[in-house]
Amino acid sequence: MCAIFGIVGKYDLKRAESAFASLKHRGVDGSRSIAEERLFLGSHRLAITSVGEPMDQPCSREGVHLLFNGEIYNYLELASEMGLEDSGEAEVLLECYRRRGDAFVEELLGMYAIAIYDNGLLKLYRDPLGKKPLYYRHSASEFSFASESKALQEGEGQAIDRGEIPSYLSFRSPVTPHTFYRDIRQLGAGEMLVYDGKAPQIKAMFSLLLASCTVRNEAEALAQIEKSLKEAVAIRIPRQVSYAALLSGGLDSSLVAAMAAEEGPLHSYCIGYEGYERYDERPYAAEVAEYIGSDHREVLFGKEDFFRSLEQAIERLDEPLGDPAVIPLQHLMHNIADDGIRVVLTGDGSDELFMGYKTYFEYVDLEQLASLKHKSWLKNYLKAHFSMHREWEWHKRIFEGTLLFRGTAELFSDLQQNRLLKRNIRDNHSLKAIEAYRKTFGESGRKSPADWYSWLDIKVLLGDVFLKKLDRMSMANGIEARTPFLDRRVVETAFSIDPALRMGTSQKHLIKKTAHNYLPASIVRRRKKGFNYPYLEWLREENAFAVIEEVQRETGLFRGAHLKFLLQKGEQGMFRQHLFALFMLCKWIVAKEEEPV
Repeated sequence: MCAIFGIVGKYDLKRAESAFASLKHRGVDGSRSIAEERLFLGSHRLAITSVGEPMDQPCSREGVHLLFNGEIYNYLELASEMGLEDSGEAEVLLECYRRRGDAFVEELLGMYAIAIYDNGLLKLYRDPLGKKPLYYRHSASEFSFASESKALQEGEGQAIDRGEIPSYLSFRSPVTPHTFYRDIRQLGAGEMLVYDGKAPQIKAMFSLLLASCTVRNEAEALAQIEKSLKEAVAIRIPRQVSYAALLSGGLDSSLVAAMAAEEGPLHSYCIGYEGYERYDERPYAAEVAEYIGSDHREVLFGKEDFFRSLEQAIERLDEPLGDPAVIPLQHLMHNIADDGIRVVLTGDGSDELFMGYKTYFEYVDLEQLASLKHKSWLKNYLKAHFSMHREWEWHKRIFEGTLLFRGTAELFSDLQQNRLLKRNIRDNHSLKAIEAYRKTFGESGRKSPADWYSWLDIKVLLGDVFLKKLDRMSMANGIEARTPFLDRRVVETAFSIDPALRMGTSQKHLIKKTAHNYLPASIVRRRKKGFNYPYLEWLREENAFAVIEEVQRETGLFRGAHLKFLLQKGEQGMFRQHLFALFMLCKWIVAKEEEPV
């Protein structure tokens, strides 16, 4: 696990070294770089599988150089197949590439961002789920890439693209490949980029939608889910460093922790909010920890922790992220790192794969309304009676015949944005950000709404929000986060299950049945509780929303009357997540303005 950075083309060595150094926090156990004419490659190392061994990156052989960020869980097997038993991950990857060419990524189980410079040709690869980030920038004189966009923000790279604000408000983050910077892009999950000195060419290397739906029996589905998930947990347990499980007391993190506990002694962590019991899940986490026998620690998170972690998160994200969970996650990772833990296991991905959101079932019901023959009156009635509630927007889409589900990440609707922003936001503007995904889904031949819901959320909610949050906050604290539910074999298993069976009639019914073998019934059966904590109360108490009004005075981005409406509703506890996303956007704008040029 590390950070990677590179430049192909004409470059200034001092600037290259400065940009490379900006990623040092991602790998504190060593740094190496090579600087040649028209080529700079560098890596910062966080030692997980190679503690005490010499650094092997950049890895070079016969004009081919390789940089790698991530973990390949089957690299020892690959090494054995190629007779490289004493080699490190980077050496194994390079030899695998030399033998198989671009198809070498098909052999890899794990998470990765890989750069290969092959005798003048630059190739970038990103893992199928996008767990490890990879940004790039192309100008007339050079092509550069990095694990975080901060390393590419020199000169013109600092220019903010305000055209991405609507996408951010829609989905809590710019949607890949876009970023908030005009000439910086992010390589998509499962994609490969080739740069030959002229223009970058991108192609998809993986598609989850191509998996055949061969599992139509529940018993077979349960057997395959349990087998693939147990294997995914087992291969993610490190052998050389201390590790732990994030344990919220919810079903997904509890199941991962329970399976990990069967492999050996386990540390577990949860976060709690003293004095705010309605948000607190510590009792459930404690129940699970006692049941599985983990060495459990509770980390408290209060108002002072919130504002301290907020400033740290703003600095480390590079872009605003409209997910309130990013702040307590930063605090939790900081505390875990203080205990010497280097790897954490998480339950991310289960909701998206196994239909864990209540709204999925609401959407399926609403889809039936599209078959109504006489919708005109309802369509006209809705237009005449606008409401800020999301249900109004859902019904409007159905009666107008536009795409209903645009992702669980969706926050501000187009009409809400049109009322908030001074720029004109046309209805269905949000479809532009996801139109490529809709096209790919249509071409796959899959028809089930469940497949569309799951796949789009893996791309946007997971890829652009949750995994971005997890990567930045873990790596900023010298921790590697591993996500067993997003093992390639687990994901392929999920998409091989008939969508009607995967959907079922209740949330995560297949995972609940699997979990009965590992967890107490009280945990398996408890109602899903969405993550929440008193961030709105704390922001209001400290008058933190003043930053929104400050940005409004300086930029005039918003329509004053509607901004006032939202802030007033916030006093009543409404539009919590909308206001948080708006707050993070404005905090970031102010922070960017204060940066030295």
